[in-house]
Order: sequence, then structure tokens, then C-alpha cells
Amino acid sequence: LTHKAGMLGYHPQVILAGRRINDGMGAYVAQETVKKMIANGVQVKGARVNVLGLTFKENCSDLRNSKVVDVIRELQSFGCDVHVNDPLGESKEAEHEYGITLTAWDDLPECDAIVAAVSHTAYLEKSFAELTAKLKQGGAFTDVKSAYDPVVVNAAGFALWRL
Repeated sequence: LTHKAGMLGYHPQVILAGRRINDGMGAYVAQETVKKMIANGVQVKGARVNVLGLTFKENCSDLRNSKVVDVIRELQSFGCDVHVNDPLGESKEAEHEYGITLTAWDDLPECDAIVAAVSHTAYLEKSFAELTAKLKQGGAFTDVKSAYDPVVVNAAGFALWRL
């Protein structure tokens, strides 16, 4: 669209601005998660973060163009130990395309933060207690899609951040 607009002599500044914002969103989500961890006294370097969802969108197995990869890379740049679970993503594809190893649900470690990145039905069907069973008390809970009730998250003693 921007290329075609340029060919017609139009400079699509709004479209390009939107693209810049989108391109920086993964880093922004990671930075806000890190801020929540710091505010709760968590040492960021070495902190364990469980990322829930890697695919491009909910209930889809397509990993292409996933912005969750940007969140993961930014968290890793802070020294976080990131574990990724996705019930629909293909392990071989995640490893081949992004160098990311998917972790089975039961193998996710106790963590300092959870980033609920993709709202797969498989996650939404879990009770909040089950979803956060491995999240340390006072841990950060990042709800990218605003899929979880903030009253429930806060009542559980977690530091909530929503996009």
C-alpha cells in the first residue's frame, strides 16, 4: 500500500507511522513487563519469564510474522530466562524459523513473570489459578490481549500490566 501510494506521488505518513508503532510494540511489551518486575523487587537478569503463545494470532498454528518473537528477544536482551509455550505452534518450525524451543505446559518452570501473548482457547479454558500456578507470588502478569479480568489478577497478588 505504501509502495503504491508512493508511485502515485502520495507520501503515506499515517500508514508509515502506524507501521513504526507496530514494529516497536514487541519491545514495548517486554519493557513494560521488566518495569513491573523491577517495581516488585525482582532481579531482572536471570529472571524466569514464561511466554504463553507464539503464533501469529489466536487459535492458529501459523508462526509467520509473529510479533511475540520481538517480545522474547527484548526480554532476552535484559538477561531474562525465557520459556515459551504454545499449544498450537509447531516445535520444529519455531526452532527453524526463530531458534525458539517450545516448552510443554507441564515443563514450564516456576517464574517471575508471565506474558500472556496469544489468547488461545486452550489458555482461556484454564482456570486463572491453573494458568498462574507457576507464577511466584507478587510476580508480573502481562496480559497483551486484555483477556483476563484485572480484578482477579490483582486479587491473586500479581502485578498486572495490560496493553
